[in-house]
Amino acid sequence: MIFDRRRYGRDNYVYLLCEGRDAALVDPGDPAGAFALAEKHAVSPRFILHTHGHRDHTGGTPEVASRFGAVVYGSGADSTWYRPDVDIGGRGDLSLGALRLRVHEVPGHTPGSVLYEWGGQLISGDTLFWGGAGNCKFGGDPARLAESFAGTIARLDGALKVNPGHDYAEANLLFALDLEPSNKWAQLQLESSRRAHACGEELSPPALEDERRSNPFLRAGELGPLLAERGFSCANAREAFVLIRRLRDAWRT
Repeated sequence: MIFDRRRYGRDNYVYLLCEGRDAALVDPGDPAGAFALAEKHAVSPRFILHTHGHRDHTGGTPEVASRFGAVVYGSGADSTWYRPDVDIGGRGDLSLGALRLRVHEVPGHTPGSVLYEWGGQLISGDTLFWGGAGNCKFGGDPARLAESFAGTIARLDGALKVNPGHDYAEANLLFALDLEPSNKWAQLQLESSRRAHACGEELSPPALEDERRSNPFLRAGELGPLLAERGFSCANAREAFVLIRRLRDAWRT
């Protein structure tokens, strides 16, 4: 079993999953990064998976699919941006040769956003980040994203390792601490992120249970009193989530 990732651009990630002779790339937005990752492990991926349709995640897919003869999987609900060969909408499980994945539909960042669960790893695309959540500026809906967090994501196993589509950790955690200065878990995660970046290393993916302590979007239901102290009124966790998303959109370091 192989699970690996490679950074491309400033902060994007492409992922590789391999079981025996069967391999899949997830979100190969950059062909060079995808090819380098496949070459590192001497595999020819037969499958391409997408967490959502935005071009920084799908832009390299035609070239990668052409080289490897790979079949492209993703949600047809994101057809505004791309058209997968196989629509995984409504499918909770995927069997790709020896690869067995669980698919979790999480609309919000885009209508067709999904998470992939495999081998104790959660590939969360632009839905769940280290310390944050996806924005909804480009075809998204913050209320639907709130429902995905309160429903699907809340039910996931806390031991899963969180692997997002971008490394936005430092900015997200600075916002989290601006919102909740006493959150020691966010502070520890920020320090870990800074140490890794200072050494030119990639962050180790945290467990979802740790994200639930540090990430304000996973704790929206607990932050009502804190928001009230700042003059905001939220009747429930969904309203709190949408408000936190709006505050994050306006926040600058």
